[in-house]
Amino acid sequence: MVTLPGLNRKSYRTRVRRGGLVPEVPCPSCQRLLSGHGWYFRWLDWERFEVRRLRCRYCAVTHALLPEDVCAYQDLTLDALEQAMATEGPTAGARAAGCEGAVRRVRCWFRSGVWEQLVCLLPVAGDLWARIRTVVGPELGMLVRLRHWLWTRVGYLFGGPCGLFRHGRPPAYPRGVST
Repeated sequence: MVTLPGLNRKSYRTRVRRGGLVPEVPCPSCQRLLSGHGWYFRWLDWERFEVRRLRCRYCAVTHALLPEDVCAYQDLTLDALEQAMATEGPTAGARAAGCEGAVRRVRCWFRSGVWEQLVCLLPVAGDLWARIRTVVGPELGMLVRLRHWLWTRVGYLFGGPCGLFRHGRPPAYPRGVST
């Protein structure tokens, strides 16, 4: 998975479209430009969304080019997740996010190890939300800015409730090994 700064869901369809030019995106591993490798579909806000697939000719690895405001492996945006996290209680968070599955996703995120991983990566003191506000600023869109900060400084793609992925790819674990 890779993202481009400034490429949100609304500008994605006009800038990345079938028959158009492939965006110039460097490979996270070798920094050479990725080439086009097809498309796939996923659901986002209850509608079918086309996602561009890119491939590195040297590493032979495929990457999905995601809009900057979309959570990896979820039909949820980072803005909706931020709204759900900022309001008190998961039920109020789900109402604020405007999507039915926000309660489950927020609870899943709390149970996952993403929080502990993020605390270790942010170079300031305090609880997680205070650390994020200090690093990227308190304005709306903190999680999108956090994604860019983590990608450029540490080389991790912040996928939302699904976690952090080194070089934009989930780690491969042998069978029987727990994470």
